[in-house]
Amino acid sequence: MKIEIEKLIRLVFKKWLSQQPMLDEAHPEDELLACFMEGSLSEAESARIKRHLISCGGCAQKISLQLKVDPGEGINAPESLINNAKSLVSGGSGILPLEIVFKLKDNLLELINTTGDILFGQELMPALVLRSRKIKDFKDEVTILKDFKDVRVEIKLVNRQAKAFDLTVLVKEKQTQQVIKDLRITLLKEDLEIESYHTDSGRVVFENILLGRYRVEITGIEAKLAAIILDIKT
Repeated sequence: MKIEIEKLIRLVFKKWLSQQPMLDEAHPEDELLACFMEGSLSEAESARIKRHLISCGGCAQKISLQLKVDPGEGINAPESLINNAKSLVSGGSGILPLEIVFKLKDNLLELINTTGDILFGQELMPALVLRSRKIKDFKDEVTILKDFKDVRVEIKLVNRQAKAFDLTVLVKEKQTQQVIKDLRITLLKEDLEIESYHTDSGRVVFENILLGRYRVEITGIEAKLAAIILDIKT
């Protein structure tokens, strides 16, 4: 049922996009598109970007890729639209995970993809901006942040050599930035629980994580608050 709904959404969006008129104007820079996705543009500038995206398949594709659309199908429906629709059907929580994909290359961490923002020095950048600046290599560590419904999650990955890493998870309230107490933070691999901790400090460190694909689940007293997919490969 979910698969059929997803196909229907993609097809309807593709048909609608193909019927929109083309505009003769310059394409927005990648950094402007990133600011649009963050919601930091003025109302007038945001409206101008929306009008451009309706008629420009190339720019719409950039936005789609940032929202994790499968490029193999060649359809530009935003993944957020698909997941929201699937959530309505399934009655699920609608939590979209933070996804992080790294590759270990000559003892450097190469960032392949992420749906979060990257702390680069003292500057917090959307992944789209980093790609536009051709920044992808991190020597020893990298920090990624993502806001969920009520919380902000900070993920820090530190390269310990010998293909092992330390993973730090910090959770705060999104509005106040106060550390959230009474959390369960669990590390899973292939649906098997590797480690799990109850924390009142809002912070957990998983040490000596090897290459592989992991899922981190953050659960409060009553419900799951966030999920992180971490994929580290050579």
